[in-house]
Amino acid sequence: MNTKLVSGHEVEDMTEEWLARMEQEQTLYNKGMVCLRPGSWLYPTLFTKYADDIYNYKFTEGDVLVMGMPRSGTTWMLELVWTMLHNPDLNQRGNLPIFIRAPHIHFDMMLDSKTIRSTVENPQQFTEMFRQMCPGKKVEDGVFLQISEALPAPRVMKTHLPSTLLPPSLLQTTKVVYIARDPKDVVVSLFYHFCNVRFHNYTGTFDNFVKHFINNDLLYCPYWPNLMMAWEQKDDPNMHFVLYEDLKADIKKELGTLNEFLGTNLSQQQLENAWPQSSPKGMQPRHKQAHIGTRRNQKYGARRNWQNKPGPLHRDHTKLMHQMEKSTRAVKRVRHSP
Repeated sequence: MNTKLVSGHEVEDMTEEWLARMEQEQTLYNKGMVCLRPGSWLYPTLFTKYADDIYNYKFTEGDVLVMGMPRSGTTWMLELVWTMLHNPDLNQRGNLPIFIRAPHIHFDMMLDSKTIRSTVENPQQFTEMFRQMCPGKKVEDGVFLQISEALPAPRVMKTHLPSTLLPPSLLQTTKVVYIARDPKDVVVSLFYHFCNVRFHNYTGTFDNFVKHFINNDLLYCPYWPNLMMAWEQKDDPNMHFVLYEDLKADIKKELGTLNEFLGTNLSQQQLENAWPQSSPKGMQPRHKQAHIGTRRNQKYGARRNWQNKPGPLHRDHTKLMHQMEKSTRAVKRVRHSP
């Protein structure tokens, strides 16, 4: 495939050798994977069907987009933002799955009509929700992108895509909340996610998974360019850059900052409402309704201790450890930069 996207990225098919090597440990989605250059972004081939629509997406004033790499706290932040904007008094129905109330605008690359039937536990209920929100629309044209267009204002959405694949005018109209997390915690949480979700279906070792993460051989990689693009925009009045570790350490302080950034002007009681509603315990019942490809019970928000992972990683893979420590130091520099 030799395709050029509206964003200017060239689409390159992954080599047969690479596909064969990776398929020994995981399912590579319906139609394989592609690399977008520049950037070397790694996505399912199906992303190319929606890439131009995402790049040309019509964000409007009042929209809020939560961004960040997977397992960095984006779902936690999404629940916080949605609750603050739509349910600060906890008197609205917030029991719909988060991917319906605040969809991932890129997620159609994971769930085409065939994958919906094979990975969603109740596909009929899922498609019925779509038809109610998007009457007259077709599933084949993208469920999540069309749901996001039909949301009531203020719309809240999420993406793991880098800013170069989004509209260049994004920050002119839309408030962006970017959340970043220590990459060592990201890679452990991502490992469990890839093992638990059917359309990832990772069966390899943790040690190999760390290698894939560092070598940018996993979906959504590379990690650092995605984060640094947001960091370079942190001084834009429509960008709020927050670290997962800071949110966890002092959520009251971070909610106050978020309240000011969003212009929600919530009372202290309303801010206190947002925390339990969006905590791991509060989110879990609603997320259990989602049933998108989860093979086993998944813990939301649980912190995994990478140091307790067994295997030769801690004995022999000194190079990998050095790189991960380097990454952690870089996060700390970001955290304490002015």
